[in-house]
Order: sequence, then structure tokens, then C-alpha cells
Amino acid sequence: MHTTDDTQLELEEPFTVQVQSPLSTKKITICMRFRRLFTLDVLPNEKHYYPIFIIIISILHIFIHLATYINIRWRHQRFLWAYFIPCMRPTAYDIRMLVVNCTSMTENITCYYGDELKHICSSFLYPYQLWRMFTVNLIHSNWLHILVNLSKQLLFGILLERKYGSFRIVIVYWLSNVGAILCAMLEDSRKGGIGASGAIYGLSLFFIVERLNAMKTNIDQRLFIVTQLILFLVFPATITMSITAILDITVGHAAHFGGGLVGFLFGIGMFGCPCPCPSNNNYCNYQMACRWIAFLFLFIYFVVTFTIFFLMDAPFVKWT
Repeated sequence: MHTTDDTQLELEEPFTVQVQSPLSTKKITICMRFRRLFTLDVLPNEKHYYPIFIIIISILHIFIHLATYINIRWRHQRFLWAYFIPCMRPTAYDIRMLVVNCTSMTENITCYYGDELKHICSSFLYPYQLWRMFTVNLIHSNWLHILVNLSKQLLFGILLERKYGSFRIVIVYWLSNVGAILCAMLEDSRKGGIGASGAIYGLSLFFIVERLNAMKTNIDQRLFIVTQLILFLVFPATITMSITAILDITVGHAAHFGGGLVGFLFGIGMFGCPCPCPSNNNYCNYQMACRWIAFLFLFIYFVVTFTIFFLMDAPFVKWT
């Protein structure tokens, strides 16, 4: 009689599957809305560009300000980059022959006004130093100045460049910068200035026109667009005006107006008027007329201001 060994089968340990609880719908919605706030998208999965220009120009601003802050010699040469009409346009002969005190000399002696002005402006390409129309954008007076300008520049610049690409934003930026200088010249050609606020005001007005046109074509997102305008424009403007009023900071309002005007006209020329179109067709004759009129006014503005700039003589500036 044969006996068989009892085989004991060992059951394997049961495995457990841990299912992670999904994130709450409320948390996902808040994150998506916050992320959505920093885009100009109208439709999902829109194409985005890299904000190359704004990042590069902002890094350049920081680098130059650090260089002038650390190096005392560079700090004293910041005037070579500033906007100053007497260095950019010739002065009348009778003014150049005026005898003035030479501030560049250690001794209290006199010299001709033209020689003193040439020494102050630097002799390179004097008196046609037109590069100042662009280099004025790269220098700032102090850390508060560059902090305020860069925060606005990065905010508006990145949003717009991701949506419309570098080419258009470069045009708006530098046209607004030059337009700001020409407008400041019309106010008082004896004053100088530094900073990128003229170009930034151009970007901000371009941003306003773009958002108003988006509000016109996307009725269901009007509340969201109004929220963007309040957060990105009203609050920063209120803070900036409060700081300038408390610290009694001199502001170039004419330059801001000129830069903003250029950005506004370029925005109208690109997007059309924010007001509703008489017909349902976005490309109706009314909108096309608005665009052409905006570009025409922009052309007239630059023709008139550049004509005044090149025809006038630089004024006499009394050194203090």
C-alpha cells in the first residue's frame, strides 16, 4: 500500500493596489485659472512663441545697471548714453561763441560754450550723437527706477511676445522708445532723460488695445479680460503713482505720453478699433478704415517730430 505525502500549498500573499485619490477639482480649477490669467489665449492649445527679445533686453538692462553701479568710472559716463538734445543737434554759432565758466576745469576760468558742450557730450560724432535715442533705454538712475521699469517690461513684454512673436514686439518697443524721445523734445529740448519707460508705456497701450479687441470678439470672457486689465494696469499704475508722489520723483510725462501714443496707434493699426463693428464681419470697411487711419497718424507723427528735430538748433543750456 502506497502512501502519498500531503502537499501543502502555500497561498501567496495577496497584493494590494493603492489608488491615490485625485486632486480636488477645486484645486485644479484654481491653478488653471491662475495660469490662464498670465496668457492672452482665446482658444485652447494656441501657438506660443519664446519671449526671446524681452528676456535679452531685460538682462541687458540689469547687466548695464550693475556695471555702472559697481564701476565708478562707468557711473560717471552714463551721461554719454542719456538723451540730451544739445549733444544730438548743432547749436547756433552765436550761442557757441558765448563765454561761460568751464565746469570741466579745476580752476575758475572761462571758455566758449561750444567747447564746453563738446567736452561734456564727448567729441565722438558730436553734435550728431543720434545713438542716444536707443541707448537712453538701457540706463536707469537707481535701483527703484530699474525695478519698476523691469517689472512692467517683463509683465507686458512676455505676455505679448508669447502671443505675437518677437518681430512685432521689437517694432512696437523701439518705435515707442523713439516716439517718447521726440515727444519729450517737443516739451522742452533743454532737458535730458534716461530710462525705458517710454517703450514700456508703448507696450502697455498696445496691451490695452489688444485686450479690448479680445473683449469685443469674446463676449463670454469679458469678465476675465477686465480682471486682467485691473490686475496688470490699474493696480501697478496706482502703486507707481503713489511711490513717485511720496518720494517726489521727477517723471517725464511727455515721454510717457509719446511712447503710449505710438503703442496705441500701432495697436489700432494691427487689431482695429475696440468699438463694435457695424456689421458682423470683423474685416468690414469700418475696421479697415480705422487701421489705415491709425497707421497714417503714426506716420504723420514721426514725420512731423523728426522734421522739427532735424530743422531746429539745439538750445542754450545753462550749466549749474
